[in-house]
Amino acid sequence: MNDRIALHHGIVTGSAPYQFRYRILTPYIADGTARLLQHLPIVRTRPSMQLRPYSELAFTLAYCFLNLLALITLFWSLGELLWRLFRYDLALCGVALSAMLVSFTFRDHYFQPWSFWEGAFFALGLLLIHRRRYALFSGVSLLGLLNRETSVFLLVAFLFTALPQDMSREGLRRAARSRDLRFAVGNLAVWVAGFFILHAVVGYRPSTFFLETALRGNRAHVGYALILNALFIGLISPLVIAGIRRSPPLIRRSALMMPAYLGLLLVIGFWWEVRYWITLLPIVVPGLVAALANAAPPKELEVTLSAPG
Repeated sequence: MNDRIALHHGIVTGSAPYQFRYRILTPYIADGTARLLQHLPIVRTRPSMQLRPYSELAFTLAYCFLNLLALITLFWSLGELLWRLFRYDLALCGVALSAMLVSFTFRDHYFQPWSFWEGAFFALGLLLIHRRRYALFSGVSLLGLLNRETSVFLLVAFLFTALPQDMSREGLRRAARSRDLRFAVGNLAVWVAGFFILHAVVGYRPSTFFLETALRGNRAHVGYALILNALFIGLISPLVIAGIRRSPPLIRRSALMMPAYLGLLLVIGFWWEVRYWITLLPIVVPGLVAALANAAPPKELEVTLSAPG
């Protein structure tokens, strides 16, 4: 708890290490929520912490609320997406599988509140892409930027879904006139600009995490990392890969960002932190559902006509 409070305090005061200081969304909201909770009768009797003007109970309740809200957003968005792409019973199955997989990630980290929200924003983003609600998607992408830097892969997934199947010069020329591709490129450009603005506003501090840090830690825990990842994804990976190939175009094309995402984490991430897989659940679970359905998904036109709402 002391380590959690110290890192939270560092982020909201701008003194956190380089790799954490720009993930401001959840800590800022939690800080404001904790200040409000401190005025509740059951909380205000608790003494304030040394670093923050509220009690440890208010701090805990604030993050419990935000974590629960993130999980609700993740499961609802993913369930709604699965319902639109497949069937209602398969959507319920997918949400249950997601809950089982997410519960396995509650280990080996003391303060990573942005991980739940990263998965939630990715699932919500894919749902908005499917519904072509691009203005709302822009808002989600900016929130994702404030949450964690790897939210850029949601923008990359959007770009892959908007690219034409015909990659010839004529095909690209026709696609350049489409609303989908213009929004995909525009959102990616805005995200990149926002990335530099965020760094300028928050300010720079020398990095305390290097490639050697990740390599040294991974060499020391390679066996443990292999066991955790095998338990999480290894046993179901053949089903996921086969299912993604049979999934609707939204999932198949979004999955093209997975090699880049996993390659980045392979270099700079701690391999035993399986929380990284939360971001990919909106792609992994539909692939798994498609494989378990034991049938090809309906055509895009049929999906659109039969989708709820």
